[in-house]
Amino acid sequence: MKKIALYLLAATALSGCGGDDSGSDYESSNNINLSSGFYTGTTDEGEYLEGLVDDDSKMWFIYSEPGNSEPDNFLGVIKSDNTVVLDNSQFVAAGKNYSFDNRAYRNIIINGNYKTSKAITGTLVESGSRTINYNLGYEETVSAKKHTLSMINNKVYMSNSYVSGVNSSSSIMIKFTIDGNFTSSDSRGCNISGKLTPSASERYFLSNITFSGASCSLSGYKVGEVYTGISVVDGKNNDEILFISTDTSGDTSVVFI
Repeated sequence: MKKIALYLLAATALSGCGGDDSGSDYESSNNINLSSGFYTGTTDEGEYLEGLVDDDSKMWFIYSEPGNSEPDNFLGVIKSDNTVVLDNSQFVAAGKNYSFDNRAYRNIIINGNYKTSKAITGTLVESGSRTINYNLGYEETVSAKKHTLSMINNKVYMSNSYVSGVNSSSSIMIKFTIDGNFTSSDSRGCNISGKLTPSASERYFLSNITFSGASCSLSGYKVGEVYTGISVVDGKNNDEILFISTDTSGDTSVVFI
């Protein structure tokens, strides 16, 4: 995890916006929420960004090495702490950067400029690091896709599991029954269970995940803790799944990808 990339999944509030209002082509009234949906883009350091602004206008993004978001290139997560609110097309939001290496999460600041096309440009600021610029575009087709339980019931997914602050991953097999319930175990023997529920917009699933068993600590999971977040199904035959979740305190993030 050598770089701090940003997939507009999060934000932090400190510095001013990356540019004045003259740079925006979006005429908005004060204090409206950022539009829900999926966005993809890059940073000026070359990382690939992809993620979701959820129904509550919170940001959930992953960032990857240049090329794509395949597990081998996956670097981390950025998540906003709260709803992202626009003020005359600008926003400044507080959030966290969860690097999937041996470092704990870091507080960050995201400044953004929202366009008529729903494109977002801005900067990511982290104490002690240089400012990183990003550009994001709105994904109309992906944002229109409906997530229903029929997509996942009785399906099996193979994924890799990442825990922030742990410089390794483990393989898992996620087995869904009905009503969005699933069970799994990782390659170290930690038992995993949880449930997905369609969001109000049906753009994504709401998720909750728990871990049990003595071996869970070897993977970095907090036993008995309920991790909550979002999940997205992708792929030609809905054969790919992504989970992004955090524990109650917000100190740790778990990603299945």
